[in-house]
Amino acid sequence: MSLDKYLRTVRKLNNMGRWAPEFMHQRATVSEHSFQVAQIGQMLALIEEEHGNKVDWERLFKKLINHDVVEALTGDILSFVKHRKQEMKNMVDLIEEEVADEYLLSYMEEPYRSKYKKLMFDGKDNTLEGQLLKCADHIDALIECINEINLENCNPFEEKYNTILNQLKQIDLISSRFFLENILPALLTDCRKLNITK
Repeated sequence: MSLDKYLRTVRKLNNMGRWAPEFMHQRATVSEHSFQVAQIGQMLALIEEEHGNKVDWERLFKKLINHDVVEALTGDILSFVKHRKQEMKNMVDLIEEEVADEYLLSYMEEPYRSKYKKLMFDGKDNTLEGQLLKCADHIDALIECINEINLENCNPFEEKYNTILNQLKQIDLISSRFFLENILPALLTDCRKLNITK
């Protein structure tokens, strides 16, 4: 049933770096990013529950750990390219789905083909869990920018930091506001450049 192919494919994420065209002092792999997003998403969900919101933990963790699996086939398609226009986003989504169908899912038998397809493409929707994933993904990118700026790699990471920060401010979650007000300032403590400009 070729579930072994899935396991081999996912391992490629261990070697795929993020922010492909940019020079970085510390480049994370997509696997490392996925782990960090899962940790951040878990923290955000705990904050939501502390404030009275009910989290579907199974749905959340499925979204968190699978949100970038398709990149094992496509590579890391940069956010500023993917989200440049809605037409571009729709086209990239279609291409990702076609590539996954052809090079991975077509080798699987049911019920696994349908189950894995849902896991791979059931990400940033309008559910609380989908919004937690979106927020966690932004926060990890924000932390990556802070790390690069701390290492004097300011161009283009200051601009990216400000863009991602503005996107994060648009997410209407208790946990995202909590992060911005209570956690982000501590992350910026040693970042002289961002402390001056924030």
